[in-house]
Order: sequence, then structure tokens, then C-alpha cells
Amino acid sequence: MSYQALYRTWRPQSFASLIGQPHVSQTLMNAISAGQIAHAYLFSGPRGTGKTSMAKLFAKAVNCHHPNGVEPCNECDACVSITMGTNVDVEEIDAASNRGVDEIRELRDKVHYAPTSVRRKVYIVDEVHMLTTEAFNALLKTLEEPPAHVLFMLATTEPHKIPNTIISRCQRFDFHRIPPETIVERLQEVVAHQDWQCDQSALWKVAEAADGGMRDALGLLEQAAAFGRGTIDETQVAAVIGGVDTQALLALVADLLDQAYLEVIQRLAGWYAAGKDANRIAFDLLQVLRDLFIVRLSTDENPLGGKPVAPYRAVTARQNCQPAWLLQAVAKLGELYTQLRYIEQPRLALEAALLSFATQPAQAVSASAPAETAQSVAPERVTVSVQAPAPSSVAPETQQASAAPPPAEVDEKQTQAPSARSQREQTHVAQRKRDMLERLHRDRSESFEGTVKSLWPDILQAVKQNRIQTHAWLINGEVVLATEYAIVLSFASRIHREAVMKAVDRQVIESAIQTALQREMQFFALLKADWDDFLAAEHATQQPSVDDGQAAIVERAKMLFGEEKVIVEDETGSDRL
Repeated sequence: MSYQALYRTWRPQSFASLIGQPHVSQTLMNAISAGQIAHAYLFSGPRGTGKTSMAKLFAKAVNCHHPNGVEPCNECDACVSITMGTNVDVEEIDAASNRGVDEIRELRDKVHYAPTSVRRKVYIVDEVHMLTTEAFNALLKTLEEPPAHVLFMLATTEPHKIPNTIISRCQRFDFHRIPPETIVERLQEVVAHQDWQCDQSALWKVAEAADGGMRDALGLLEQAAAFGRGTIDETQVAAVIGGVDTQALLALVADLLDQAYLEVIQRLAGWYAAGKDANRIAFDLLQVLRDLFIVRLSTDENPLGGKPVAPYRAVTARQNCQPAWLLQAVAKLGELYTQLRYIEQPRLALEAALLSFATQPAQAVSASAPAETAQSVAPERVTVSVQAPAPSSVAPETQQASAAPPPAEVDEKQTQAPSARSQREQTHVAQRKRDMLERLHRDRSESFEGTVKSLWPDILQAVKQNRIQTHAWLINGEVVLATEYAIVLSFASRIHREAVMKAVDRQVIESAIQTALQREMQFFALLKADWDDFLAAEHATQQPSVDDGQAAIVERAKMLFGEEKVIVEDETGSDRL
């Protein structure tokens, strides 16, 4: 017999052996037990999570001659023929290559014929979202009211491409990504059955690289076993998937903590020479930093759900491995990872990012400083330069220079108590924010604000074409103020507000605004709650006094009725005029 790939050999043949989708298995088993089998099912979810396997398993269960309860016996002629793919009444159709209306019309004609060897004819349509619009229309009526002996099983990885008219005629089940610990358990069974030698850390590396897909995990394991001739360790798995093993990544983190800059650059150079990609290095390092952060904060003996933690504890036990430093590293590297695809030299960008947060020792990172302070100070410092009537004349270098505090100020802040410094920084930021809003409010141009609002859809479209991720954040904002040189948006969510104020996103937005308005403009974002508080404070300070209000009424009356006909009296009846 010819060799079969692992994912085919280990395809589940019973409901009990299909892992990671208990909500689907239990529902279908209950339906079979109660005799309430629907005429059409839709299985949607990521690749390799068991959609087609469940469809074939369900086809066997409803046609088995000698079922074990609701489980197929896998021994009768029906079960064996369905497993081998030779049963003429259970047809598996690849919609990617049979997507036209003619193929669906042919299927529609065949469903009326009775099955020959089983109770139900089953049509398994894989990647059903690939069908054309005409093919979907041809399938509609048959899918809604098929003959009693026909069962449709549709599978897709992209359910949003399927018309709602099709979805509404099916019972839909969403398959989830399989957890890494569940994948590791299955891989352990495979390794034991194949009599391979494998490290526990290597299985976790495979499970994490599979991204929730059991088929991908089995393929990677098979590849690593071929590479190591039946002996699998994490280094071999990393070589197969193009990543870096955990021990090497932990050594890199230790170098960053020690500010060993030369060692960091040399490690990266060695990985590049071995063919590693900057995106993959950043991804693997993010995973390690995330695990280090959890191990550092957790008091459990098994904080990573079964993943070996001894290598991580060797790093978290270091004096300079503080949660605040790890959090800062995750934030900076995570931001870089989302931008690497747009960078021409990802290697240099990765090296610069690693060295940037290596330059700050863990002791200098204040864990008590709130995240909002760190996010808000930089944008507000830039706005300090917006003092002149024509901000466009201020050079970018000047703005950047004004954004950084003088060295004396930094030294003074570092010598103060963290809690007092944090409180003063918050107060200072709040005052600067209010001062900026007052200046912008004084310069407000309602006519120009109307122009901005009318052109805002065009600005959003320009941002979407340039950077779709920025557009996803920006559409949640509302233009609340516009001057001849600045636009202010309010956001209900702090996450959205902070996202659009990042340097890359802000540059994209300001470029789109400049193109639409044909002038240089600055863009600012703030929370809706802060804007509402500012408006309330402005309204309170601008409330007219009682005398001012009465005087306005008198002037209005004189204008309407004539000055000679208006007599003003106070409460005692005496004439006040």
C-alpha cells in the first residue's frame, strides 16, 4: 500500500475522536439520537479544523447499517465505502473547480434519483463560497426543499461570501481554532504510535505554528520527523517552519535586558544568515515576550497551560526582568510587527526597534505611570508649537524639538517619587490639553468646519486606499471642531483614539486631509468624554448674567415694537431706564 500523509491517516472516524469542536459533535449526535436530522448543514471556520471530516463522519453516521448508538461502526459496507470515497451515493464536490451553473444544474437533476446502497444520498460541497452567483441561484430551491432522501453538507472558510439566502436554508455551525494544548495531546498520540522521539517543547512549537489547525499541525510534525529521521527537537521544528527556537529567543531577551547591543545584533545577523525572515523573528519573539509576561505575573505552577515553563523562569528570575519592561517591549514590538509589511528594509527596522527598548533599563520604567499619560504626552507636546497664527510655517524639526523635554527636566523627574511624578504629569497633560482646546475653540471657523465635514467621506476613502488598518480606527471618530489649520475628532473608545494618534497612522490621516483640503493641516484626536467636559466648562463660563439677559430682551423688544413704546420697570415698579 502506498504511503498516506499523516492528516489522512489520522482523519477522525468517530465523533469521539474529532477534537476541538465539542459544540458541533454534541449537537449532531443529539440530532441523530432524536431522529431530527435537517436537510442541509453549513460548516464554516478556519482551515484544518475538521469541517470536511465532520461532514464525512455525519454521512457515515446517518447511513451506518450497524451503528454503536450514534457512532458509526466503521465496519459495514456503507461505512467502509464512505471512508474509502467509493460510495456513489455520498458525493464530495469541490466547488472551487465545479463552480459554474451547469455543474449545479446537473447536481439538481441527480438529487431526484433514489440512493442505491444507503438510506440517504449525501452531497458534501467543499469551499462552497467559490460558487458563482448563478450557481447559487440554481441551488436555492433544491437546497430549500430537497427530496427526503437527500442531505446537503456545505463547508467553507469564508462564510461572508455566501449569500444570506443560502445560509438561511441551512443549519450553520461555526468551527473554532483548536487550542494549542488540545493539539499537543493529539500530537503526543501520533508520536507514540509512530514510535518517534520528540521533545515536549517541540510539540508546543508545532502547535503554536499551526494556528489552531490540526491538519497543519500534523503536516509540520511529519515534515520535522522527516528532517530529523524520527527524532524531533525544537531546533528542527524551528528550521522547518522558518522560525527561531525558544532557547535562542530567550537568550536574545536576556541580552536586551543586559543592554548587550553587540550580542543582539550578532544574534540577528546569524538568524538572517540562516535564512530567517524579519516578520517571522518578530512573530516568534512576540510569542516569547507574551509568555514571559504571563510567567512573570502568574503565581501558578503551570501558567502556560501545560507548556514547559522552566526556560522562562530562568529569565523572569533575573532582577532586571520587570513586568513594566516586558509590557513596553510587547507594545513596541507589536506595533512594529503590524507595520513590517509596509517597510522596505524590515531587518533594519527590527534591529532599531529592539535596540530602542533595550536602551531603557527595566528600573527606569515606571509601572505606576498610567498608559494614557504615555500615549497623550507626545501628541500634546507637538501641539505646543501650534501657537502662531500660521502653524504650517512651523518646521517639522521645530515641532520635534519642542516635543522632547530638556535633559534637566528628565533628570529631575527621574529623581522624584513615581507616584508624585505620575500625578503631576497627569495634571500637566490635562492642563495642556485644555489650553490647546481653548486656543482651537477661539480660532474655530464654522464655515470651514462645514467644508471639512462635507469632504470627510473623501478623506476616509483616501485613508482606506493608503492604509486600511488606519481607516478601521478612523471611521469611529467624529469631526467636532475645525480651524484654518487644525481638525479635532472625538472618539468614544480610548483604543480608537490612541490608535489614530500613533505616528504612522497620524501621518497617513494628515496626508489625506492635506490632499482633500489643498492645505497643510494638523490632526488631533481626543476622547468624547473630554470634549463633552470641555464644552460643559465653556458653556458655564459663557452663561450671561441676569442683567445681561434682561438687557438683551429689552434691546430685542425695542427693535420689534419701537423704542418709544417700551417701558422697563424693576420689581418695585420704578423705571430703570
